[in-house]
Amino acid sequence: MIQDIAEPLTLFPDVSPTPGDRILSVRRDGVALAPWTPVCVAAVPLVRVGAQTFFLGGAPGMAFGSTQALRALPTATDRFGAFCALHVANWLLAHRHCGRCAAPLARHGECLRCPECGEEYYPSIAPAVIVGLTHRGRLLVTRYANRPYKGPALVAGYCEVGETAEATCRREAREETGLEVVSTRYFASQPWGLSGSLLLGFFAEVADPAFSLADGELGEAAWLAPDELPPPPDAAGALSLTAAMIDAYAKGSVR
Repeated sequence: MIQDIAEPLTLFPDVSPTPGDRILSVRRDGVALAPWTPVCVAAVPLVRVGAQTFFLGGAPGMAFGSTQALRALPTATDRFGAFCALHVANWLLAHRHCGRCAAPLARHGECLRCPECGEEYYPSIAPAVIVGLTHRGRLLVTRYANRPYKGPALVAGYCEVGETAEATCRREAREETGLEVVSTRYFASQPWGLSGSLLLGFFAEVADPAFSLADGELGEAAWLAPDELPPPPDAAGALSLTAAMIDAYAKGSVR
């Protein structure tokens, strides 16, 4: 998966840019990533993965596109570093001022600190579930209706206040497909920087396979046997938790 690299990750490293580092620029309509050169603006060191640092900044002629393009970066270090850098960059851009007294925040180690009231803010992480719904040896594979990602998907959603991950599985299954979960089994977790999430993967059995895509989030869904399941959508393999779950089910690793 995206996090399966050997190099350690450091948040807000105290370094200056050098050749081999990357510049990440974030706009509401997309992101851009470019190699650092002396003409770049490297405003904030976001993360360091191994010997490579990702900076929030800008560079001449940057081409902006979908965050999904970061999945196609050439190396595992590039992909994981860019995902984590985007997570931190989005958090920084959304937390310029203190939520208690409105004073401008300043970086302090691995957090933001208010110089007026002393409040500290650490990067926000949103827990969410990925749910592989199963019924008599088949897996429900879906596709989103209106999202940039067009590959195979599973039922998913964010945990709400006061809700366990297992309860989120049941609620999301009901909301997106009308299916009622009767049991859940934990599979694995994954940090997913594109959405600032910690994804928790579960397989969940349902008693009745009749589904309805009532809320409009999913464009299509189908019950598939293991030999009918699609391959991972990324050239580098099962980068996402969703792809890893589908792959594991296809190989008979879970039932």
